[in-house]
Amino acid sequence: MITFSVKIKTIGLMCVGWSHPSAAGCDIPFTRVLRKKGREYSYEIYIPGSSFKGSLRSATSRIATPYGFKSCGEISPEGIERAHSSGGVCDVCELFGYPKGSVPSKLLVSDFEPVNHMQMFEMTRVRIDDQSMKAAEGALFTLEYVPPGSVFSGNISVREENPRLLGLLLLGLAELRIGRFGRASIIDLMIEDEAPLREKLERDWLVLLEDLRRWLWE
Repeated sequence: MITFSVKIKTIGLMCVGWSHPSAAGCDIPFTRVLRKKGREYSYEIYIPGSSFKGSLRSATSRIATPYGFKSCGEISPEGIERAHSSGGVCDVCELFGYPKGSVPSKLLVSDFEPVNHMQMFEMTRVRIDDQSMKAAEGALFTLEYVPPGSVFSGNISVREENPRLLGLLLLGLAELRIGRFGRASIIDLMIEDEAPLREKLERDWLVLLEDLRRWLWE
């Protein structure tokens, strides 16, 4: 198994929504986990590994085909299952897994913990009606954000050391830096502790690995 570290840095405001609005006093608070410090318990922010992995899968699906990889273009379990109903599994599903466990995911993604201090704040938004393109009645809601420059750190592990799929993973990580994350946020990311990954990569991917070892958005 190959394991390397990934740091995420917010470029603008970022919200990864949680399902417990009462905990932070707003409609869509940032995700939190209950932790114990000494004798006290407190809710602390983090980015779930499942959220990162879902966004990474979407990014990898977008970028796969132009670089010669196969992608079914689906991200929902139902769509993926329909796309592969005639047999065979595309490269993206081989890397990220196939519904109902017939092809287990080769990726393990940890939760991402904050590295630096972050001053949380709330902002009020309004939902726009799709048909009228005007503010929907009674559609004000508040979100909790972390500010630009917030950094989180986590790990990615790859079960199978397939050089070709490792290249596809790097493409997905690079694409995620120019896509969307969380609630339409933009992030940068950087790979660290990459020596085990470097040893298994094909030579053609080393340039991309070097690019991913530094921030894109300085």
